[in-house]
Amino acid sequence: MAVLIITMVAANFWQIFTRFVLNHAADWTEEYMRYSLIWLTMIGVPYAYGKDKHIALEFIADKFSTKGKALDNLFVEIVVLFLSVFVMILGGFLVTRNAIGQVSPALNIPMQFYYIGVPICGILMVLYSIPKIAGSIRSLRGTNKKER
Repeated sequence: MAVLIITMVAANFWQIFTRFVLNHAADWTEEYMRYSLIWLTMIGVPYAYGKDKHIALEFIADKFSTKGKALDNLFVEIVVLFLSVFVMILGGFLVTRNAIGQVSPALNIPMQFYYIGVPICGILMVLYSIPKIAGSIRSLRGTNKKER
């Protein structure tokens, strides 16, 4: 992610330099930054999710009991797994397959390269969500034992 950010900043500076100093903007920089941002997002989302640094609406869940919080957490993790598998992985592979034969206009890179970021993000999300679901189940079992 750091490499993508550094290259995006460099491309942005190059765009500004070529536009205002050379009076002819570079053709490739806008497309590079757009697709780099897509890849940065597709890598950053699973990273933040794995580190539990993603956006969460906890003010509602804070009102739940310990068992309610565990059930809520399990439900959220199952929804994330479902969306990751069916929307990101399966849907992403369909979109990637549909892009066969297309090339990006400025960089002339096959469009599958850009679209494959979505299923890769989904796979990474699944790899993070499975241990989280197992932890939620363990937490739920722990709250059930305490209530007995």
